[in-house]
Amino acid sequence: MKQPDVWAQLARNIVTTGKRPHFAPSEEILAIFRERIAAFVAAHGRNRLAVILGATPELADIALTAGCRIVRIDSNPAMFEAAAGRQTTTDRNAETLVIDDWLHMQGIGDGEADMVLGDSSLNNVPHEDMARLFAELARITRPGSMLVLRQIVLPDQPYPDYDFTPALAALRAGSITADDFHRRLRFYSFISGAYDPARRILDAQRVFAEIRRKHEEGRLNKDEFDFLMARRSEIRHTVYGFAEQQRLLESLGTCEAIPAGLADSARDLFKVFVIRVDRERA
Repeated sequence: MKQPDVWAQLARNIVTTGKRPHFAPSEEILAIFRERIAAFVAAHGRNRLAVILGATPELADIALTAGCRIVRIDSNPAMFEAAAGRQTTTDRNAETLVIDDWLHMQGIGDGEADMVLGDSSLNNVPHEDMARLFAELARITRPGSMLVLRQIVLPDQPYPDYDFTPALAALRAGSITADDFHRRLRFYSFISGAYDPARRILDAQRVFAEIRRKHEEGRLNKDEFDFLMARRSEIRHTVYGFAEQQRLLESLGTCEAIPAGLADSARDLFKVFVIRVDRERA
C-alpha cells in the first residue's frame, strides 16, 4: 500500500532506536530464501540478476553472498537508510539501489531478471494496481526465472482458535509465543471489522483500536497490551485469501507455497511462494 508518510515514520523509528524491526523476516523464512537462491545459482551459475522488491537488507545479503548482481527497488528512500544498519555483507559492488515504483521498473529490461525476491512486498500494492504489477513482473522475467515472495495470506476457512479469546488463552497457557499471539491478532482475530473484502485491505489502525478496546475492557493485562502496542502501526495491507493469492501468482508460472515455519505451519498467516516462470511473455 502506498503510504509514504507511514513508511517514512517507520524508517525514522528504526534509525532512531537501532533495533531490528519486528516485521523483518525470521530466520526460518530467510532459510527458505537462502536454500532456493543457492539452488538456483547452482543450476544456472553466478552473476544472475536478482531484483528485490523493497529495501529488505536480509534478502540483499543472501543474494550477494550467493554471487548474484542485485537491484533493490523501493519508492521510499528512507527505507534504504533504515535498512543500512542491518546489512552484513560488506562488499556491495554488485548492488544497485533504485528509487522507483514497482509498477514501472524502467531500469530493468524485458526478460532481464533471473530472480525476483520480496518480503511481504505485494501486500503493499493496492488491489486495483495488482494487474499492472503482475504485467511488469511478467515483462522483466522470462521462462526459467524464479520469484520467491513471502506473503501475508488469510486462511480460506475459519480457524476459531485464532479468534481473540482462544488466542489469549493459548498465550497464557504457554502454548503459543507472544510473537504468535501478535500475528493472530494482527492478521486474523479482528478481520470482521478491520478487513475490507472488496478492496482486500486489512487496516492496522482498526486492528489496534480493537486491541485498545480489549485492554480497556480489562481483557488484556498491562504487559500483554504494552507488547502489542509496541508493534502498533497504521499500515493498510492488501491481503488475499490463500487460494486467491496462489491463483494470482500462478499467472506468472508454476507456484509452490511453503509454510513459513510459524507455530502451526498448516495454517500459517504467512507463506513463502516460489514461482517458476514457465511461459513466454504475451
